[in-house]
Amino acid sequence: MTSPVTVQQWKEINAHRLVDCRWGCSMTLESCRAYQTRTKRYVIHFGGHGEQHERANAEYLSCLNPVPCPHLLSDQDLTSPAMSFSEEMRSTKKHLVNRARAVDRLVNPSCMLEEADWRRSLVNV
Repeated sequence: MTSPVTVQQWKEINAHRLVDCRWGCSMTLESCRAYQTRTKRYVIHFGGHGEQHERANAEYLSCLNPVPCPHLLSDQDLTSPAMSFSEEMRSTKKHLVNRARAVDRLVNPSCMLEEADWRRSLVNV
């Protein structure tokens, strides 16, 4: 187990991994890529008209303008099989977490005791 470090110590230890982001912060390349794979790059915009137009998500405008950020993943990289596999794993994990929460809600005595008296499923003696 590693000893706890302060934020300043962590920054000094990992200074070689940090890149300057256009959002005005420093982050690791891994966190930049993770953010890009979790958020949608394009959104649907109606603009007061009946037909829909796809436009860049406002969160990515600083990454795209005036020239694209060197750390920006291409659209082909985001739609690669490896990315879709991670998306599938994420949805499976989400399903398992939701199922575990439902089971815990049904069998955990603490949750049952917090229910209203008229609805309580656990007999309190």
